Amino acid sequence: MARSLATKRTMIIGLKMPTYAEYELSSFETKIINSVVKKCSENGYRVLLDRIAEEDEMNFVSNDPVDGVILLNPLDEDQRILKYKVSKTPFVIIGRPNDRNGDTKYVDNNNTEMVKEVGEYLMGLGHKEILFLNASLHMTVAEDRQSGLKQAYDNYSLPFREEDVIYYDPSRCKDGSQYGYTSLLENYRKKKYTAIIADTDRVALGVIRAAREIGIDIPNDVSLVALSNNETLAHEITPKLTSMELQPEKLGEEAASILMSTLNNELAPKNKMIPAKLVKRDSCMGINERFQQTLEGRR
Repeated sequence: MARSLATKRTMIIGLKMPTYAEYELSSFETKIINSVVKKCSENGYRVLLDRIAEEDEMNFVSNDPVDGVILLNPLDEDQRILKYKVSKTPFVIIGRPNDRNGDTKYVDNNNTEMVKEVGEYLMGLGHKEILFLNASLHMTVAEDRQSGLKQAYDNYSLPFREEDVIYYDPSRCKDGSQYGYTSLLENYRKKKYTAIIADTDRVALGVIRAAREIGIDIPNDVSLVALSNNETLAHEITPKLTSMELQPEKLGEEAASILMSTLNNELAPKNKMIPAKLVKRDSCMGINERFQQTLEGRR
């Protein structure tokens, strides 16, 4: 307390990771936490993890005892960003903010290019009917990823249909697994999709569970890609899951590094992009390859 009074610092960083009731942290989020804690500890800071749900956070009127904030999951119209700007609290976002002034510091993957790559990979395998189980509506990451898939369709001169993009709704599904499960059951009856892009590996798990229940074989009937990469999970499930490696450790480390520089009045980049990599495993198959296997099976 004496040091804090002398330096006018608490030596605490707030990590805002809003979640819903009964929500368990994913491997992606756990890796971000670990990397933020490690980087902050190296600089003499402790980390205050805040998991207050998004709908409740703005009801809290007291200011947190922190010197700076790392904020996850920015919304298209995010009142939290305005709150920190008004209070002049230094902050960095993991994700792309919808900042018309362009002065908000953030670290992110290039989600538009990432999903464009996934879409083109699937289309290169011959898939035209792709179901996209996206993140929540009004999140900037959902907007960027939808844009990327549209670009892939445009690049292959194929029509892009908005109805093939589903958005996670926490009022209907308690977690990602249920979201993937119910989405496949509800939408595969309407249309025989040949490929699915899942927002996370947990969403992909729900898709696999529903597929087995209704007799859909992955990848023989439907190819599946997850936009996150839990390596242990991806290798343990059958088939091994094709995933996008987002480097969450690097996202957390860079966000903390930028915030440390800001607090020390040092030069810091306004934004930093962390490259993502498509990890091809067994859950995707080409249309022609599938047809050839069918012929061989008949022989």
